[in-house]
Amino acid sequence: MSRLRAFLDASPAAAVALALMREATGRTEPLAPILPSRPAALARGRRIAFWSLTAGAGTSTTAALVAHRSAAGGEPPLLVDLDRWSPSLALRAGIAGATVADALVQPGREPDLVSRWSIVPFLPGAPALHASFAGERIVDLVGVCAAGRAVVLDLGAGADALDSAVLGSIDRLCLVTGTRAGQLQAAFCALPLIAKAPCAVGLVVVGAVDVDAASVAERIGFPLLAAIPDDPFLARDSFAARAPTMRAIDVLLRALA
Repeated sequence: MSRLRAFLDASPAAAVALALMREATGRTEPLAPILPSRPAALARGRRIAFWSLTAGAGTSTTAALVAHRSAAGGEPPLLVDLDRWSPSLALRAGIAGATVADALVQPGREPDLVSRWSIVPFLPGAPALHASFAGERIVDLVGVCAAGRAVVLDLGAGADALDSAVLGSIDRLCLVTGTRAGQLQAAFCALPLIAKAPCAVGLVVVGAVDVDAASVAERIGFPLLAAIPDDPFLARDSFAARAPTMRAIDVLLRALA
């Protein structure tokens, strides 16, 4: 066996294997082992929302990854895009279905208007939603469409996305921040807006290693739920993620479950 191992280590196959591992992990030396990760799932009836004060922090991407990864581990949650100004998830999913605004004006047909993004029930957002946003009606709509399953809400960005009725209906608000100076500054500026939120609040840091994310969380004052590593696939909005990203999403799901 030792001779066989020595032969394989000296063969071109070893170089190919190392290259594939580096590509999969996004690291050079030392190589992190690609450990199998069992998908976690949100508990039935759980409601989670993702929000940031400024756009571009990774809020929508994180919400979509959480919904799809949770679906891989159990019952698919309902994913709802409540971004009032630039709802992008439907475009990125290639879905041209009925929107939240459509469902609001068709009482009794709400469940029939829910689209499917792979196996995830999905209700796309509408740019016109900002003109007539009614939090109580949104909460009722989400409840009807969810039918008891877990819910993942993408609140989008901006102070006006923090509707009191919506916040009062969720179990956890996830403040999402990137590591750029402007994004971190926005996270600190968001603190007065969510200091008295009627739900638990946690922090998700995108594009950071665990140590740096923990340092950010310590200064912001909210518990760190997960650090999503830098991932070139996500930067291209392809939703094809590396193994470390999926492990980070599993950590986030276990913190939210």
